[in-house]
Amino acid sequence: MKVTIEIVSEGENEIIIKCQQLDQEIEALLRLIEESVNKLLVNREGEMIFLQPNEIFFVEAVDNKIFVYTEDCVWQSQESLYNLETMYSHMGLVRIGKSQLVNLHRIKKLKSIINSRIEITLESGDRLVVSRHYARAFKSRLGLEH
Repeated sequence: MKVTIEIVSEGENEIIIKCQQLDQEIEALLRLIEESVNKLLVNREGEMIFLQPNEIFFVEAVDNKIFVYTEDCVWQSQESLYNLETMYSHMGLVRIGKSQLVNLHRIKKLKSIINSRIEITLESGDRLVVSRHYARAFKSRLGLEH
């Protein structure tokens, strides 16, 4: 495989892949690019790491701080809730309340509760509530409403 890098003074970064066919080598390269672009930088007690979006269980805003919950840890992010929703919506992160996002791929079970709300139980055992304001869009993302 030939790799060419061209430094330009204007415009945004661009990757162009020229290939005769989409083979395993090119698919692996695309996965590598996708994974590196979609990582989220988080921190805790001076330690900084990159998280893959699929490691996120849920995200919440508390006192103007954004907390990212994984299976066994709570991290802090400098991104806003809106930015996280925008960046990772296509990967399953969806808003369930004014200050919370949940990863659809980490939901274990759902239960309807009073006032048109939905209780979510995550694989981690955490329980969250989808507010009635976001319930319709949430159901739609799950394919439960027409």
